[in-house]
Amino acid sequence: MNKSFRQTLKEEFEKFLLLQQNKYPPTEILKVDLHCHDYNSDVPDELIGRILNVPETWLPSEILMDKLRKNNCTAFTITNHNNARSCYALQDKGVDILTAAEFSCRVPDFEIGIHVLTYGFTPDQEVRLDKLRKNLYRFLEYARQQDIPTIWAHPLYHYSSRKIPPASFFNKMLLVFERFEVVNGQRDTWQNLLVKEWLESISPEDIDRYAGIFGIDPLLYCTDPYQKAISGGSDCHMGIFAGTTGSCLYVPNLAERLRSESRSQLALEAIRFGRMAPYGTFQNAEKMTIAFLDYACQITLNYTDPGLLRMLLHKGSPQDKLISFVVSNLFSEVRRHRVTTTFVRIFHESLMGKKPSLWTKIALRKDYQPIFDEALRIAGRNYRSITEINRHLYAILAGRLEKKLKKFNAGKYPEMQSLDNLIEKMELPVSIRSYVDRGERGTHHVDISAFLDGLSFPFFGAVLILAAHFISARTMFNIRPMLRDFSERIGRFAHPERILWLTDSWDDGSEAARFLGEMHGEIKRRQWPVDILTCSSRHSSEDHLIVLPPVGEFTLPFADGYRCIFPDFLSLHNLFLAGEYDRVICSTEGAMGFAGLYLKHAYSVEASFCMHTDRIAYAQQRLHIEGHNLNRFRRILRFFYHSFDQLIAMQSDTCNAKVVKEMMRSGKQACLVNTPEEMFEYMIRQIPPEKA
Repeated sequence: MNKSFRQTLKEEFEKFLLLQQNKYPPTEILKVDLHCHDYNSDVPDELIGRILNVPETWLPSEILMDKLRKNNCTAFTITNHNNARSCYALQDKGVDILTAAEFSCRVPDFEIGIHVLTYGFTPDQEVRLDKLRKNLYRFLEYARQQDIPTIWAHPLYHYSSRKIPPASFFNKMLLVFERFEVVNGQRDTWQNLLVKEWLESISPEDIDRYAGIFGIDPLLYCTDPYQKAISGGSDCHMGIFAGTTGSCLYVPNLAERLRSESRSQLALEAIRFGRMAPYGTFQNAEKMTIAFLDYACQITLNYTDPGLLRMLLHKGSPQDKLISFVVSNLFSEVRRHRVTTTFVRIFHESLMGKKPSLWTKIALRKDYQPIFDEALRIAGRNYRSITEINRHLYAILAGRLEKKLKKFNAGKYPEMQSLDNLIEKMELPVSIRSYVDRGERGTHHVDISAFLDGLSFPFFGAVLILAAHFISARTMFNIRPMLRDFSERIGRFAHPERILWLTDSWDDGSEAARFLGEMHGEIKRRQWPVDILTCSSRHSSEDHLIVLPPVGEFTLPFADGYRCIFPDFLSLHNLFLAGEYDRVICSTEGAMGFAGLYLKHAYSVEASFCMHTDRIAYAQQRLHIEGHNLNRFRRILRFFYHSFDQLIAMQSDTCNAKVVKEMMRSGKQACLVNTPEEMFEYMIRQIPPEKA
C-alpha cells in the first residue's frame, strides 16, 4: 500500500530528528529555544495586525520563562521583533539570558522582506542593527564585523509583492547566510523538510559558482561559507509551545566550563561556531491552530477600538481595510456578550493549564461543561480536543437555531419573511446621520438582535475556532505556489494533485445532479484523483463520494422552501488537509460554494466554479425578487462568481454568460460551452493530466 504524502513527510522528519538527536553527547549540550516571543513583540509585520493596532502577543516574560523551564530548556533567550527589551529587563533582574532579537530585514535588490534571528549584541549594537535592517547586506556585513551570529528564520516564509521569488534569490541568500532555521515549530512539516533538503543538496562547487554569478565574496558575510549550520525554534508567541521545538547546543566540557562561565555565553559560542542540532515535533497544523486560537482569545480579552479614521488613513489596500473593519466589529461584538467573554477568558486560562475554580464550574450552564473539560485536555497536549469543542458548540448552535426558525416560520419576525424585503432592509445607507439619528433610520434598519439572542455564544465560539484553523492553514500554505515550485527545483516532496468537488445539488433531482452523477460514474470508472463532496443526511459515502452529515437542516420559507444545509466547516477544513487535495471545483451557490471559497483562501489553492443554473432567472421566477433588489442580488452574485479563479457556463444562460465574458475581459480563466456534453468534456480537462 502506497504511503500518503503526509505520512511520508512525517517519517522523513522523524528520521531527520533522530539523526540530530544523536549528533552530540547528551551530557554536553544546552537545550534552548532559539526563536520565541513575549509581549515586547508589539508591532506585527502583518498589515492587518497593524491596522487593528494589536500586538502579536500579551505574554509576560516571566510566564514565557516558566514555560521554557517546564519544557526542559537549560539556556534561555527571547527573540522579539526588532528589539531586545525583554532580554535587557530580565538581565537587570539577574536572570542569565542571551540577548537576541528577530529583525525584519529588507533584501533591496529583490524587494523581499525576511526575518533574521540575531544574538549576543549590546544595546549600542542593537541601535546600529535596527538602522541597517532596511538593507540586508549591510546588516549582515556589520554583524559579521562585530562577530554577531545570525540565523535566517523560516527561509521559505517571506514578505513580497511577488508570489514566488526567483531561484536567484535563494542562491544569493546561500552566499550571505551560514546558519539556517530548518525546524520551525509554527511551519508545516512540508516547508521544514524542503529547507532541509535544499541545504543538503548544496555543494562547495555550487557556492563557488554562485559567488561568481553574483560577484560576491562570501567571506564578507560568513566565517566558513561552505559549512551551513542548522537550528530549530518554536516561533511561539503565546507561550503554549515554547521550548517544545528548539536547538541542542554542543559545548565541549560543559560541566567544567559551567563553573566559571554563564550558560548564555556558552550558548552564544555554540551558535557562533554552528554547533547546533534542532529538535522538535511534527504536529505543526494542530499546534499552530491552538496557538492562533489562544491569540484570538487574547485579542478578545484585550481588544480596544482602533478608530475608524485611523483605519481609513492607514497604509493598505481597500480590501485590507474592509477585512480589518469586519474583524474589528466581530471582536467588538464578542466583547459585548458577557457569557461569550467569560467563555473566552476561561478557555484561555485552560489552554495555559489553569483549571477553572469550583465556583466557576458551578456557575457554568450544564451544556457548556464539556467544552471546558476539553479545553483542559488541550492544555495537556491532547490537541484533538479542539474538534470535540467545536462539535459541542455546533450542537448547541443547531439546537437553538432550530427553535428560532420555528418562531420564524410562525411569523414572529415579519420583516424577515420576504427575501425581497430582507435584501432591501439589509442595504446600508450612505448618510452618516442615519446611523446617529434613530428617526433617520427609516426602513433601512433591521433589528436582528432578538433573532440572534441566545445564538451569540455558540456562534462566536465556533467562529473563533474556525478562524484559528483558517489563519493556521493560511500561514502555512499562503506560499503554496512557491513550495510547489521549490519541491520541483530540488526534486523531492512534490505535493499530490487531487481535486475536491463540492456540491449541494447531489440529490435534488436537478440537471446539475444528473450531470454530477455522470461525472461521478466516469471518475469511478477511470479512478481519477477526484472526490465529490456533499452534505446530506440521506446518503452515505462511497468510492470517490464523500458525504458529510449536516450539523442541521432548515427550510427557509422566504426562499421558496429552500432546504438550507448547515455543514461542519471544521470537519471540511480537516478533511481537505487529510485528503491532500490541491484544488477545488464548486457547482453550487449554496453553503458548499462558500466552503469552496473558504478552502481557496485557507489553503491557497485554485478554485473553479461550474455554473449550472441561471440564478437571476431563479430569483425572479421563484423568489419574486424585483426592481432594485434584483440588481442588488445580481451584484452579490457577480461578486461571488468573481471570487473564483475560473468559471464555466452555458452559452444559453444569458446572465451566466455575461459574467463569464466579464471574467475573460479581466484576464481570468473562463469558458462558455453550448451543451452539457461540452461542459462535461471541459471539466474532464481540469483533472491532473497524468490521470485524465
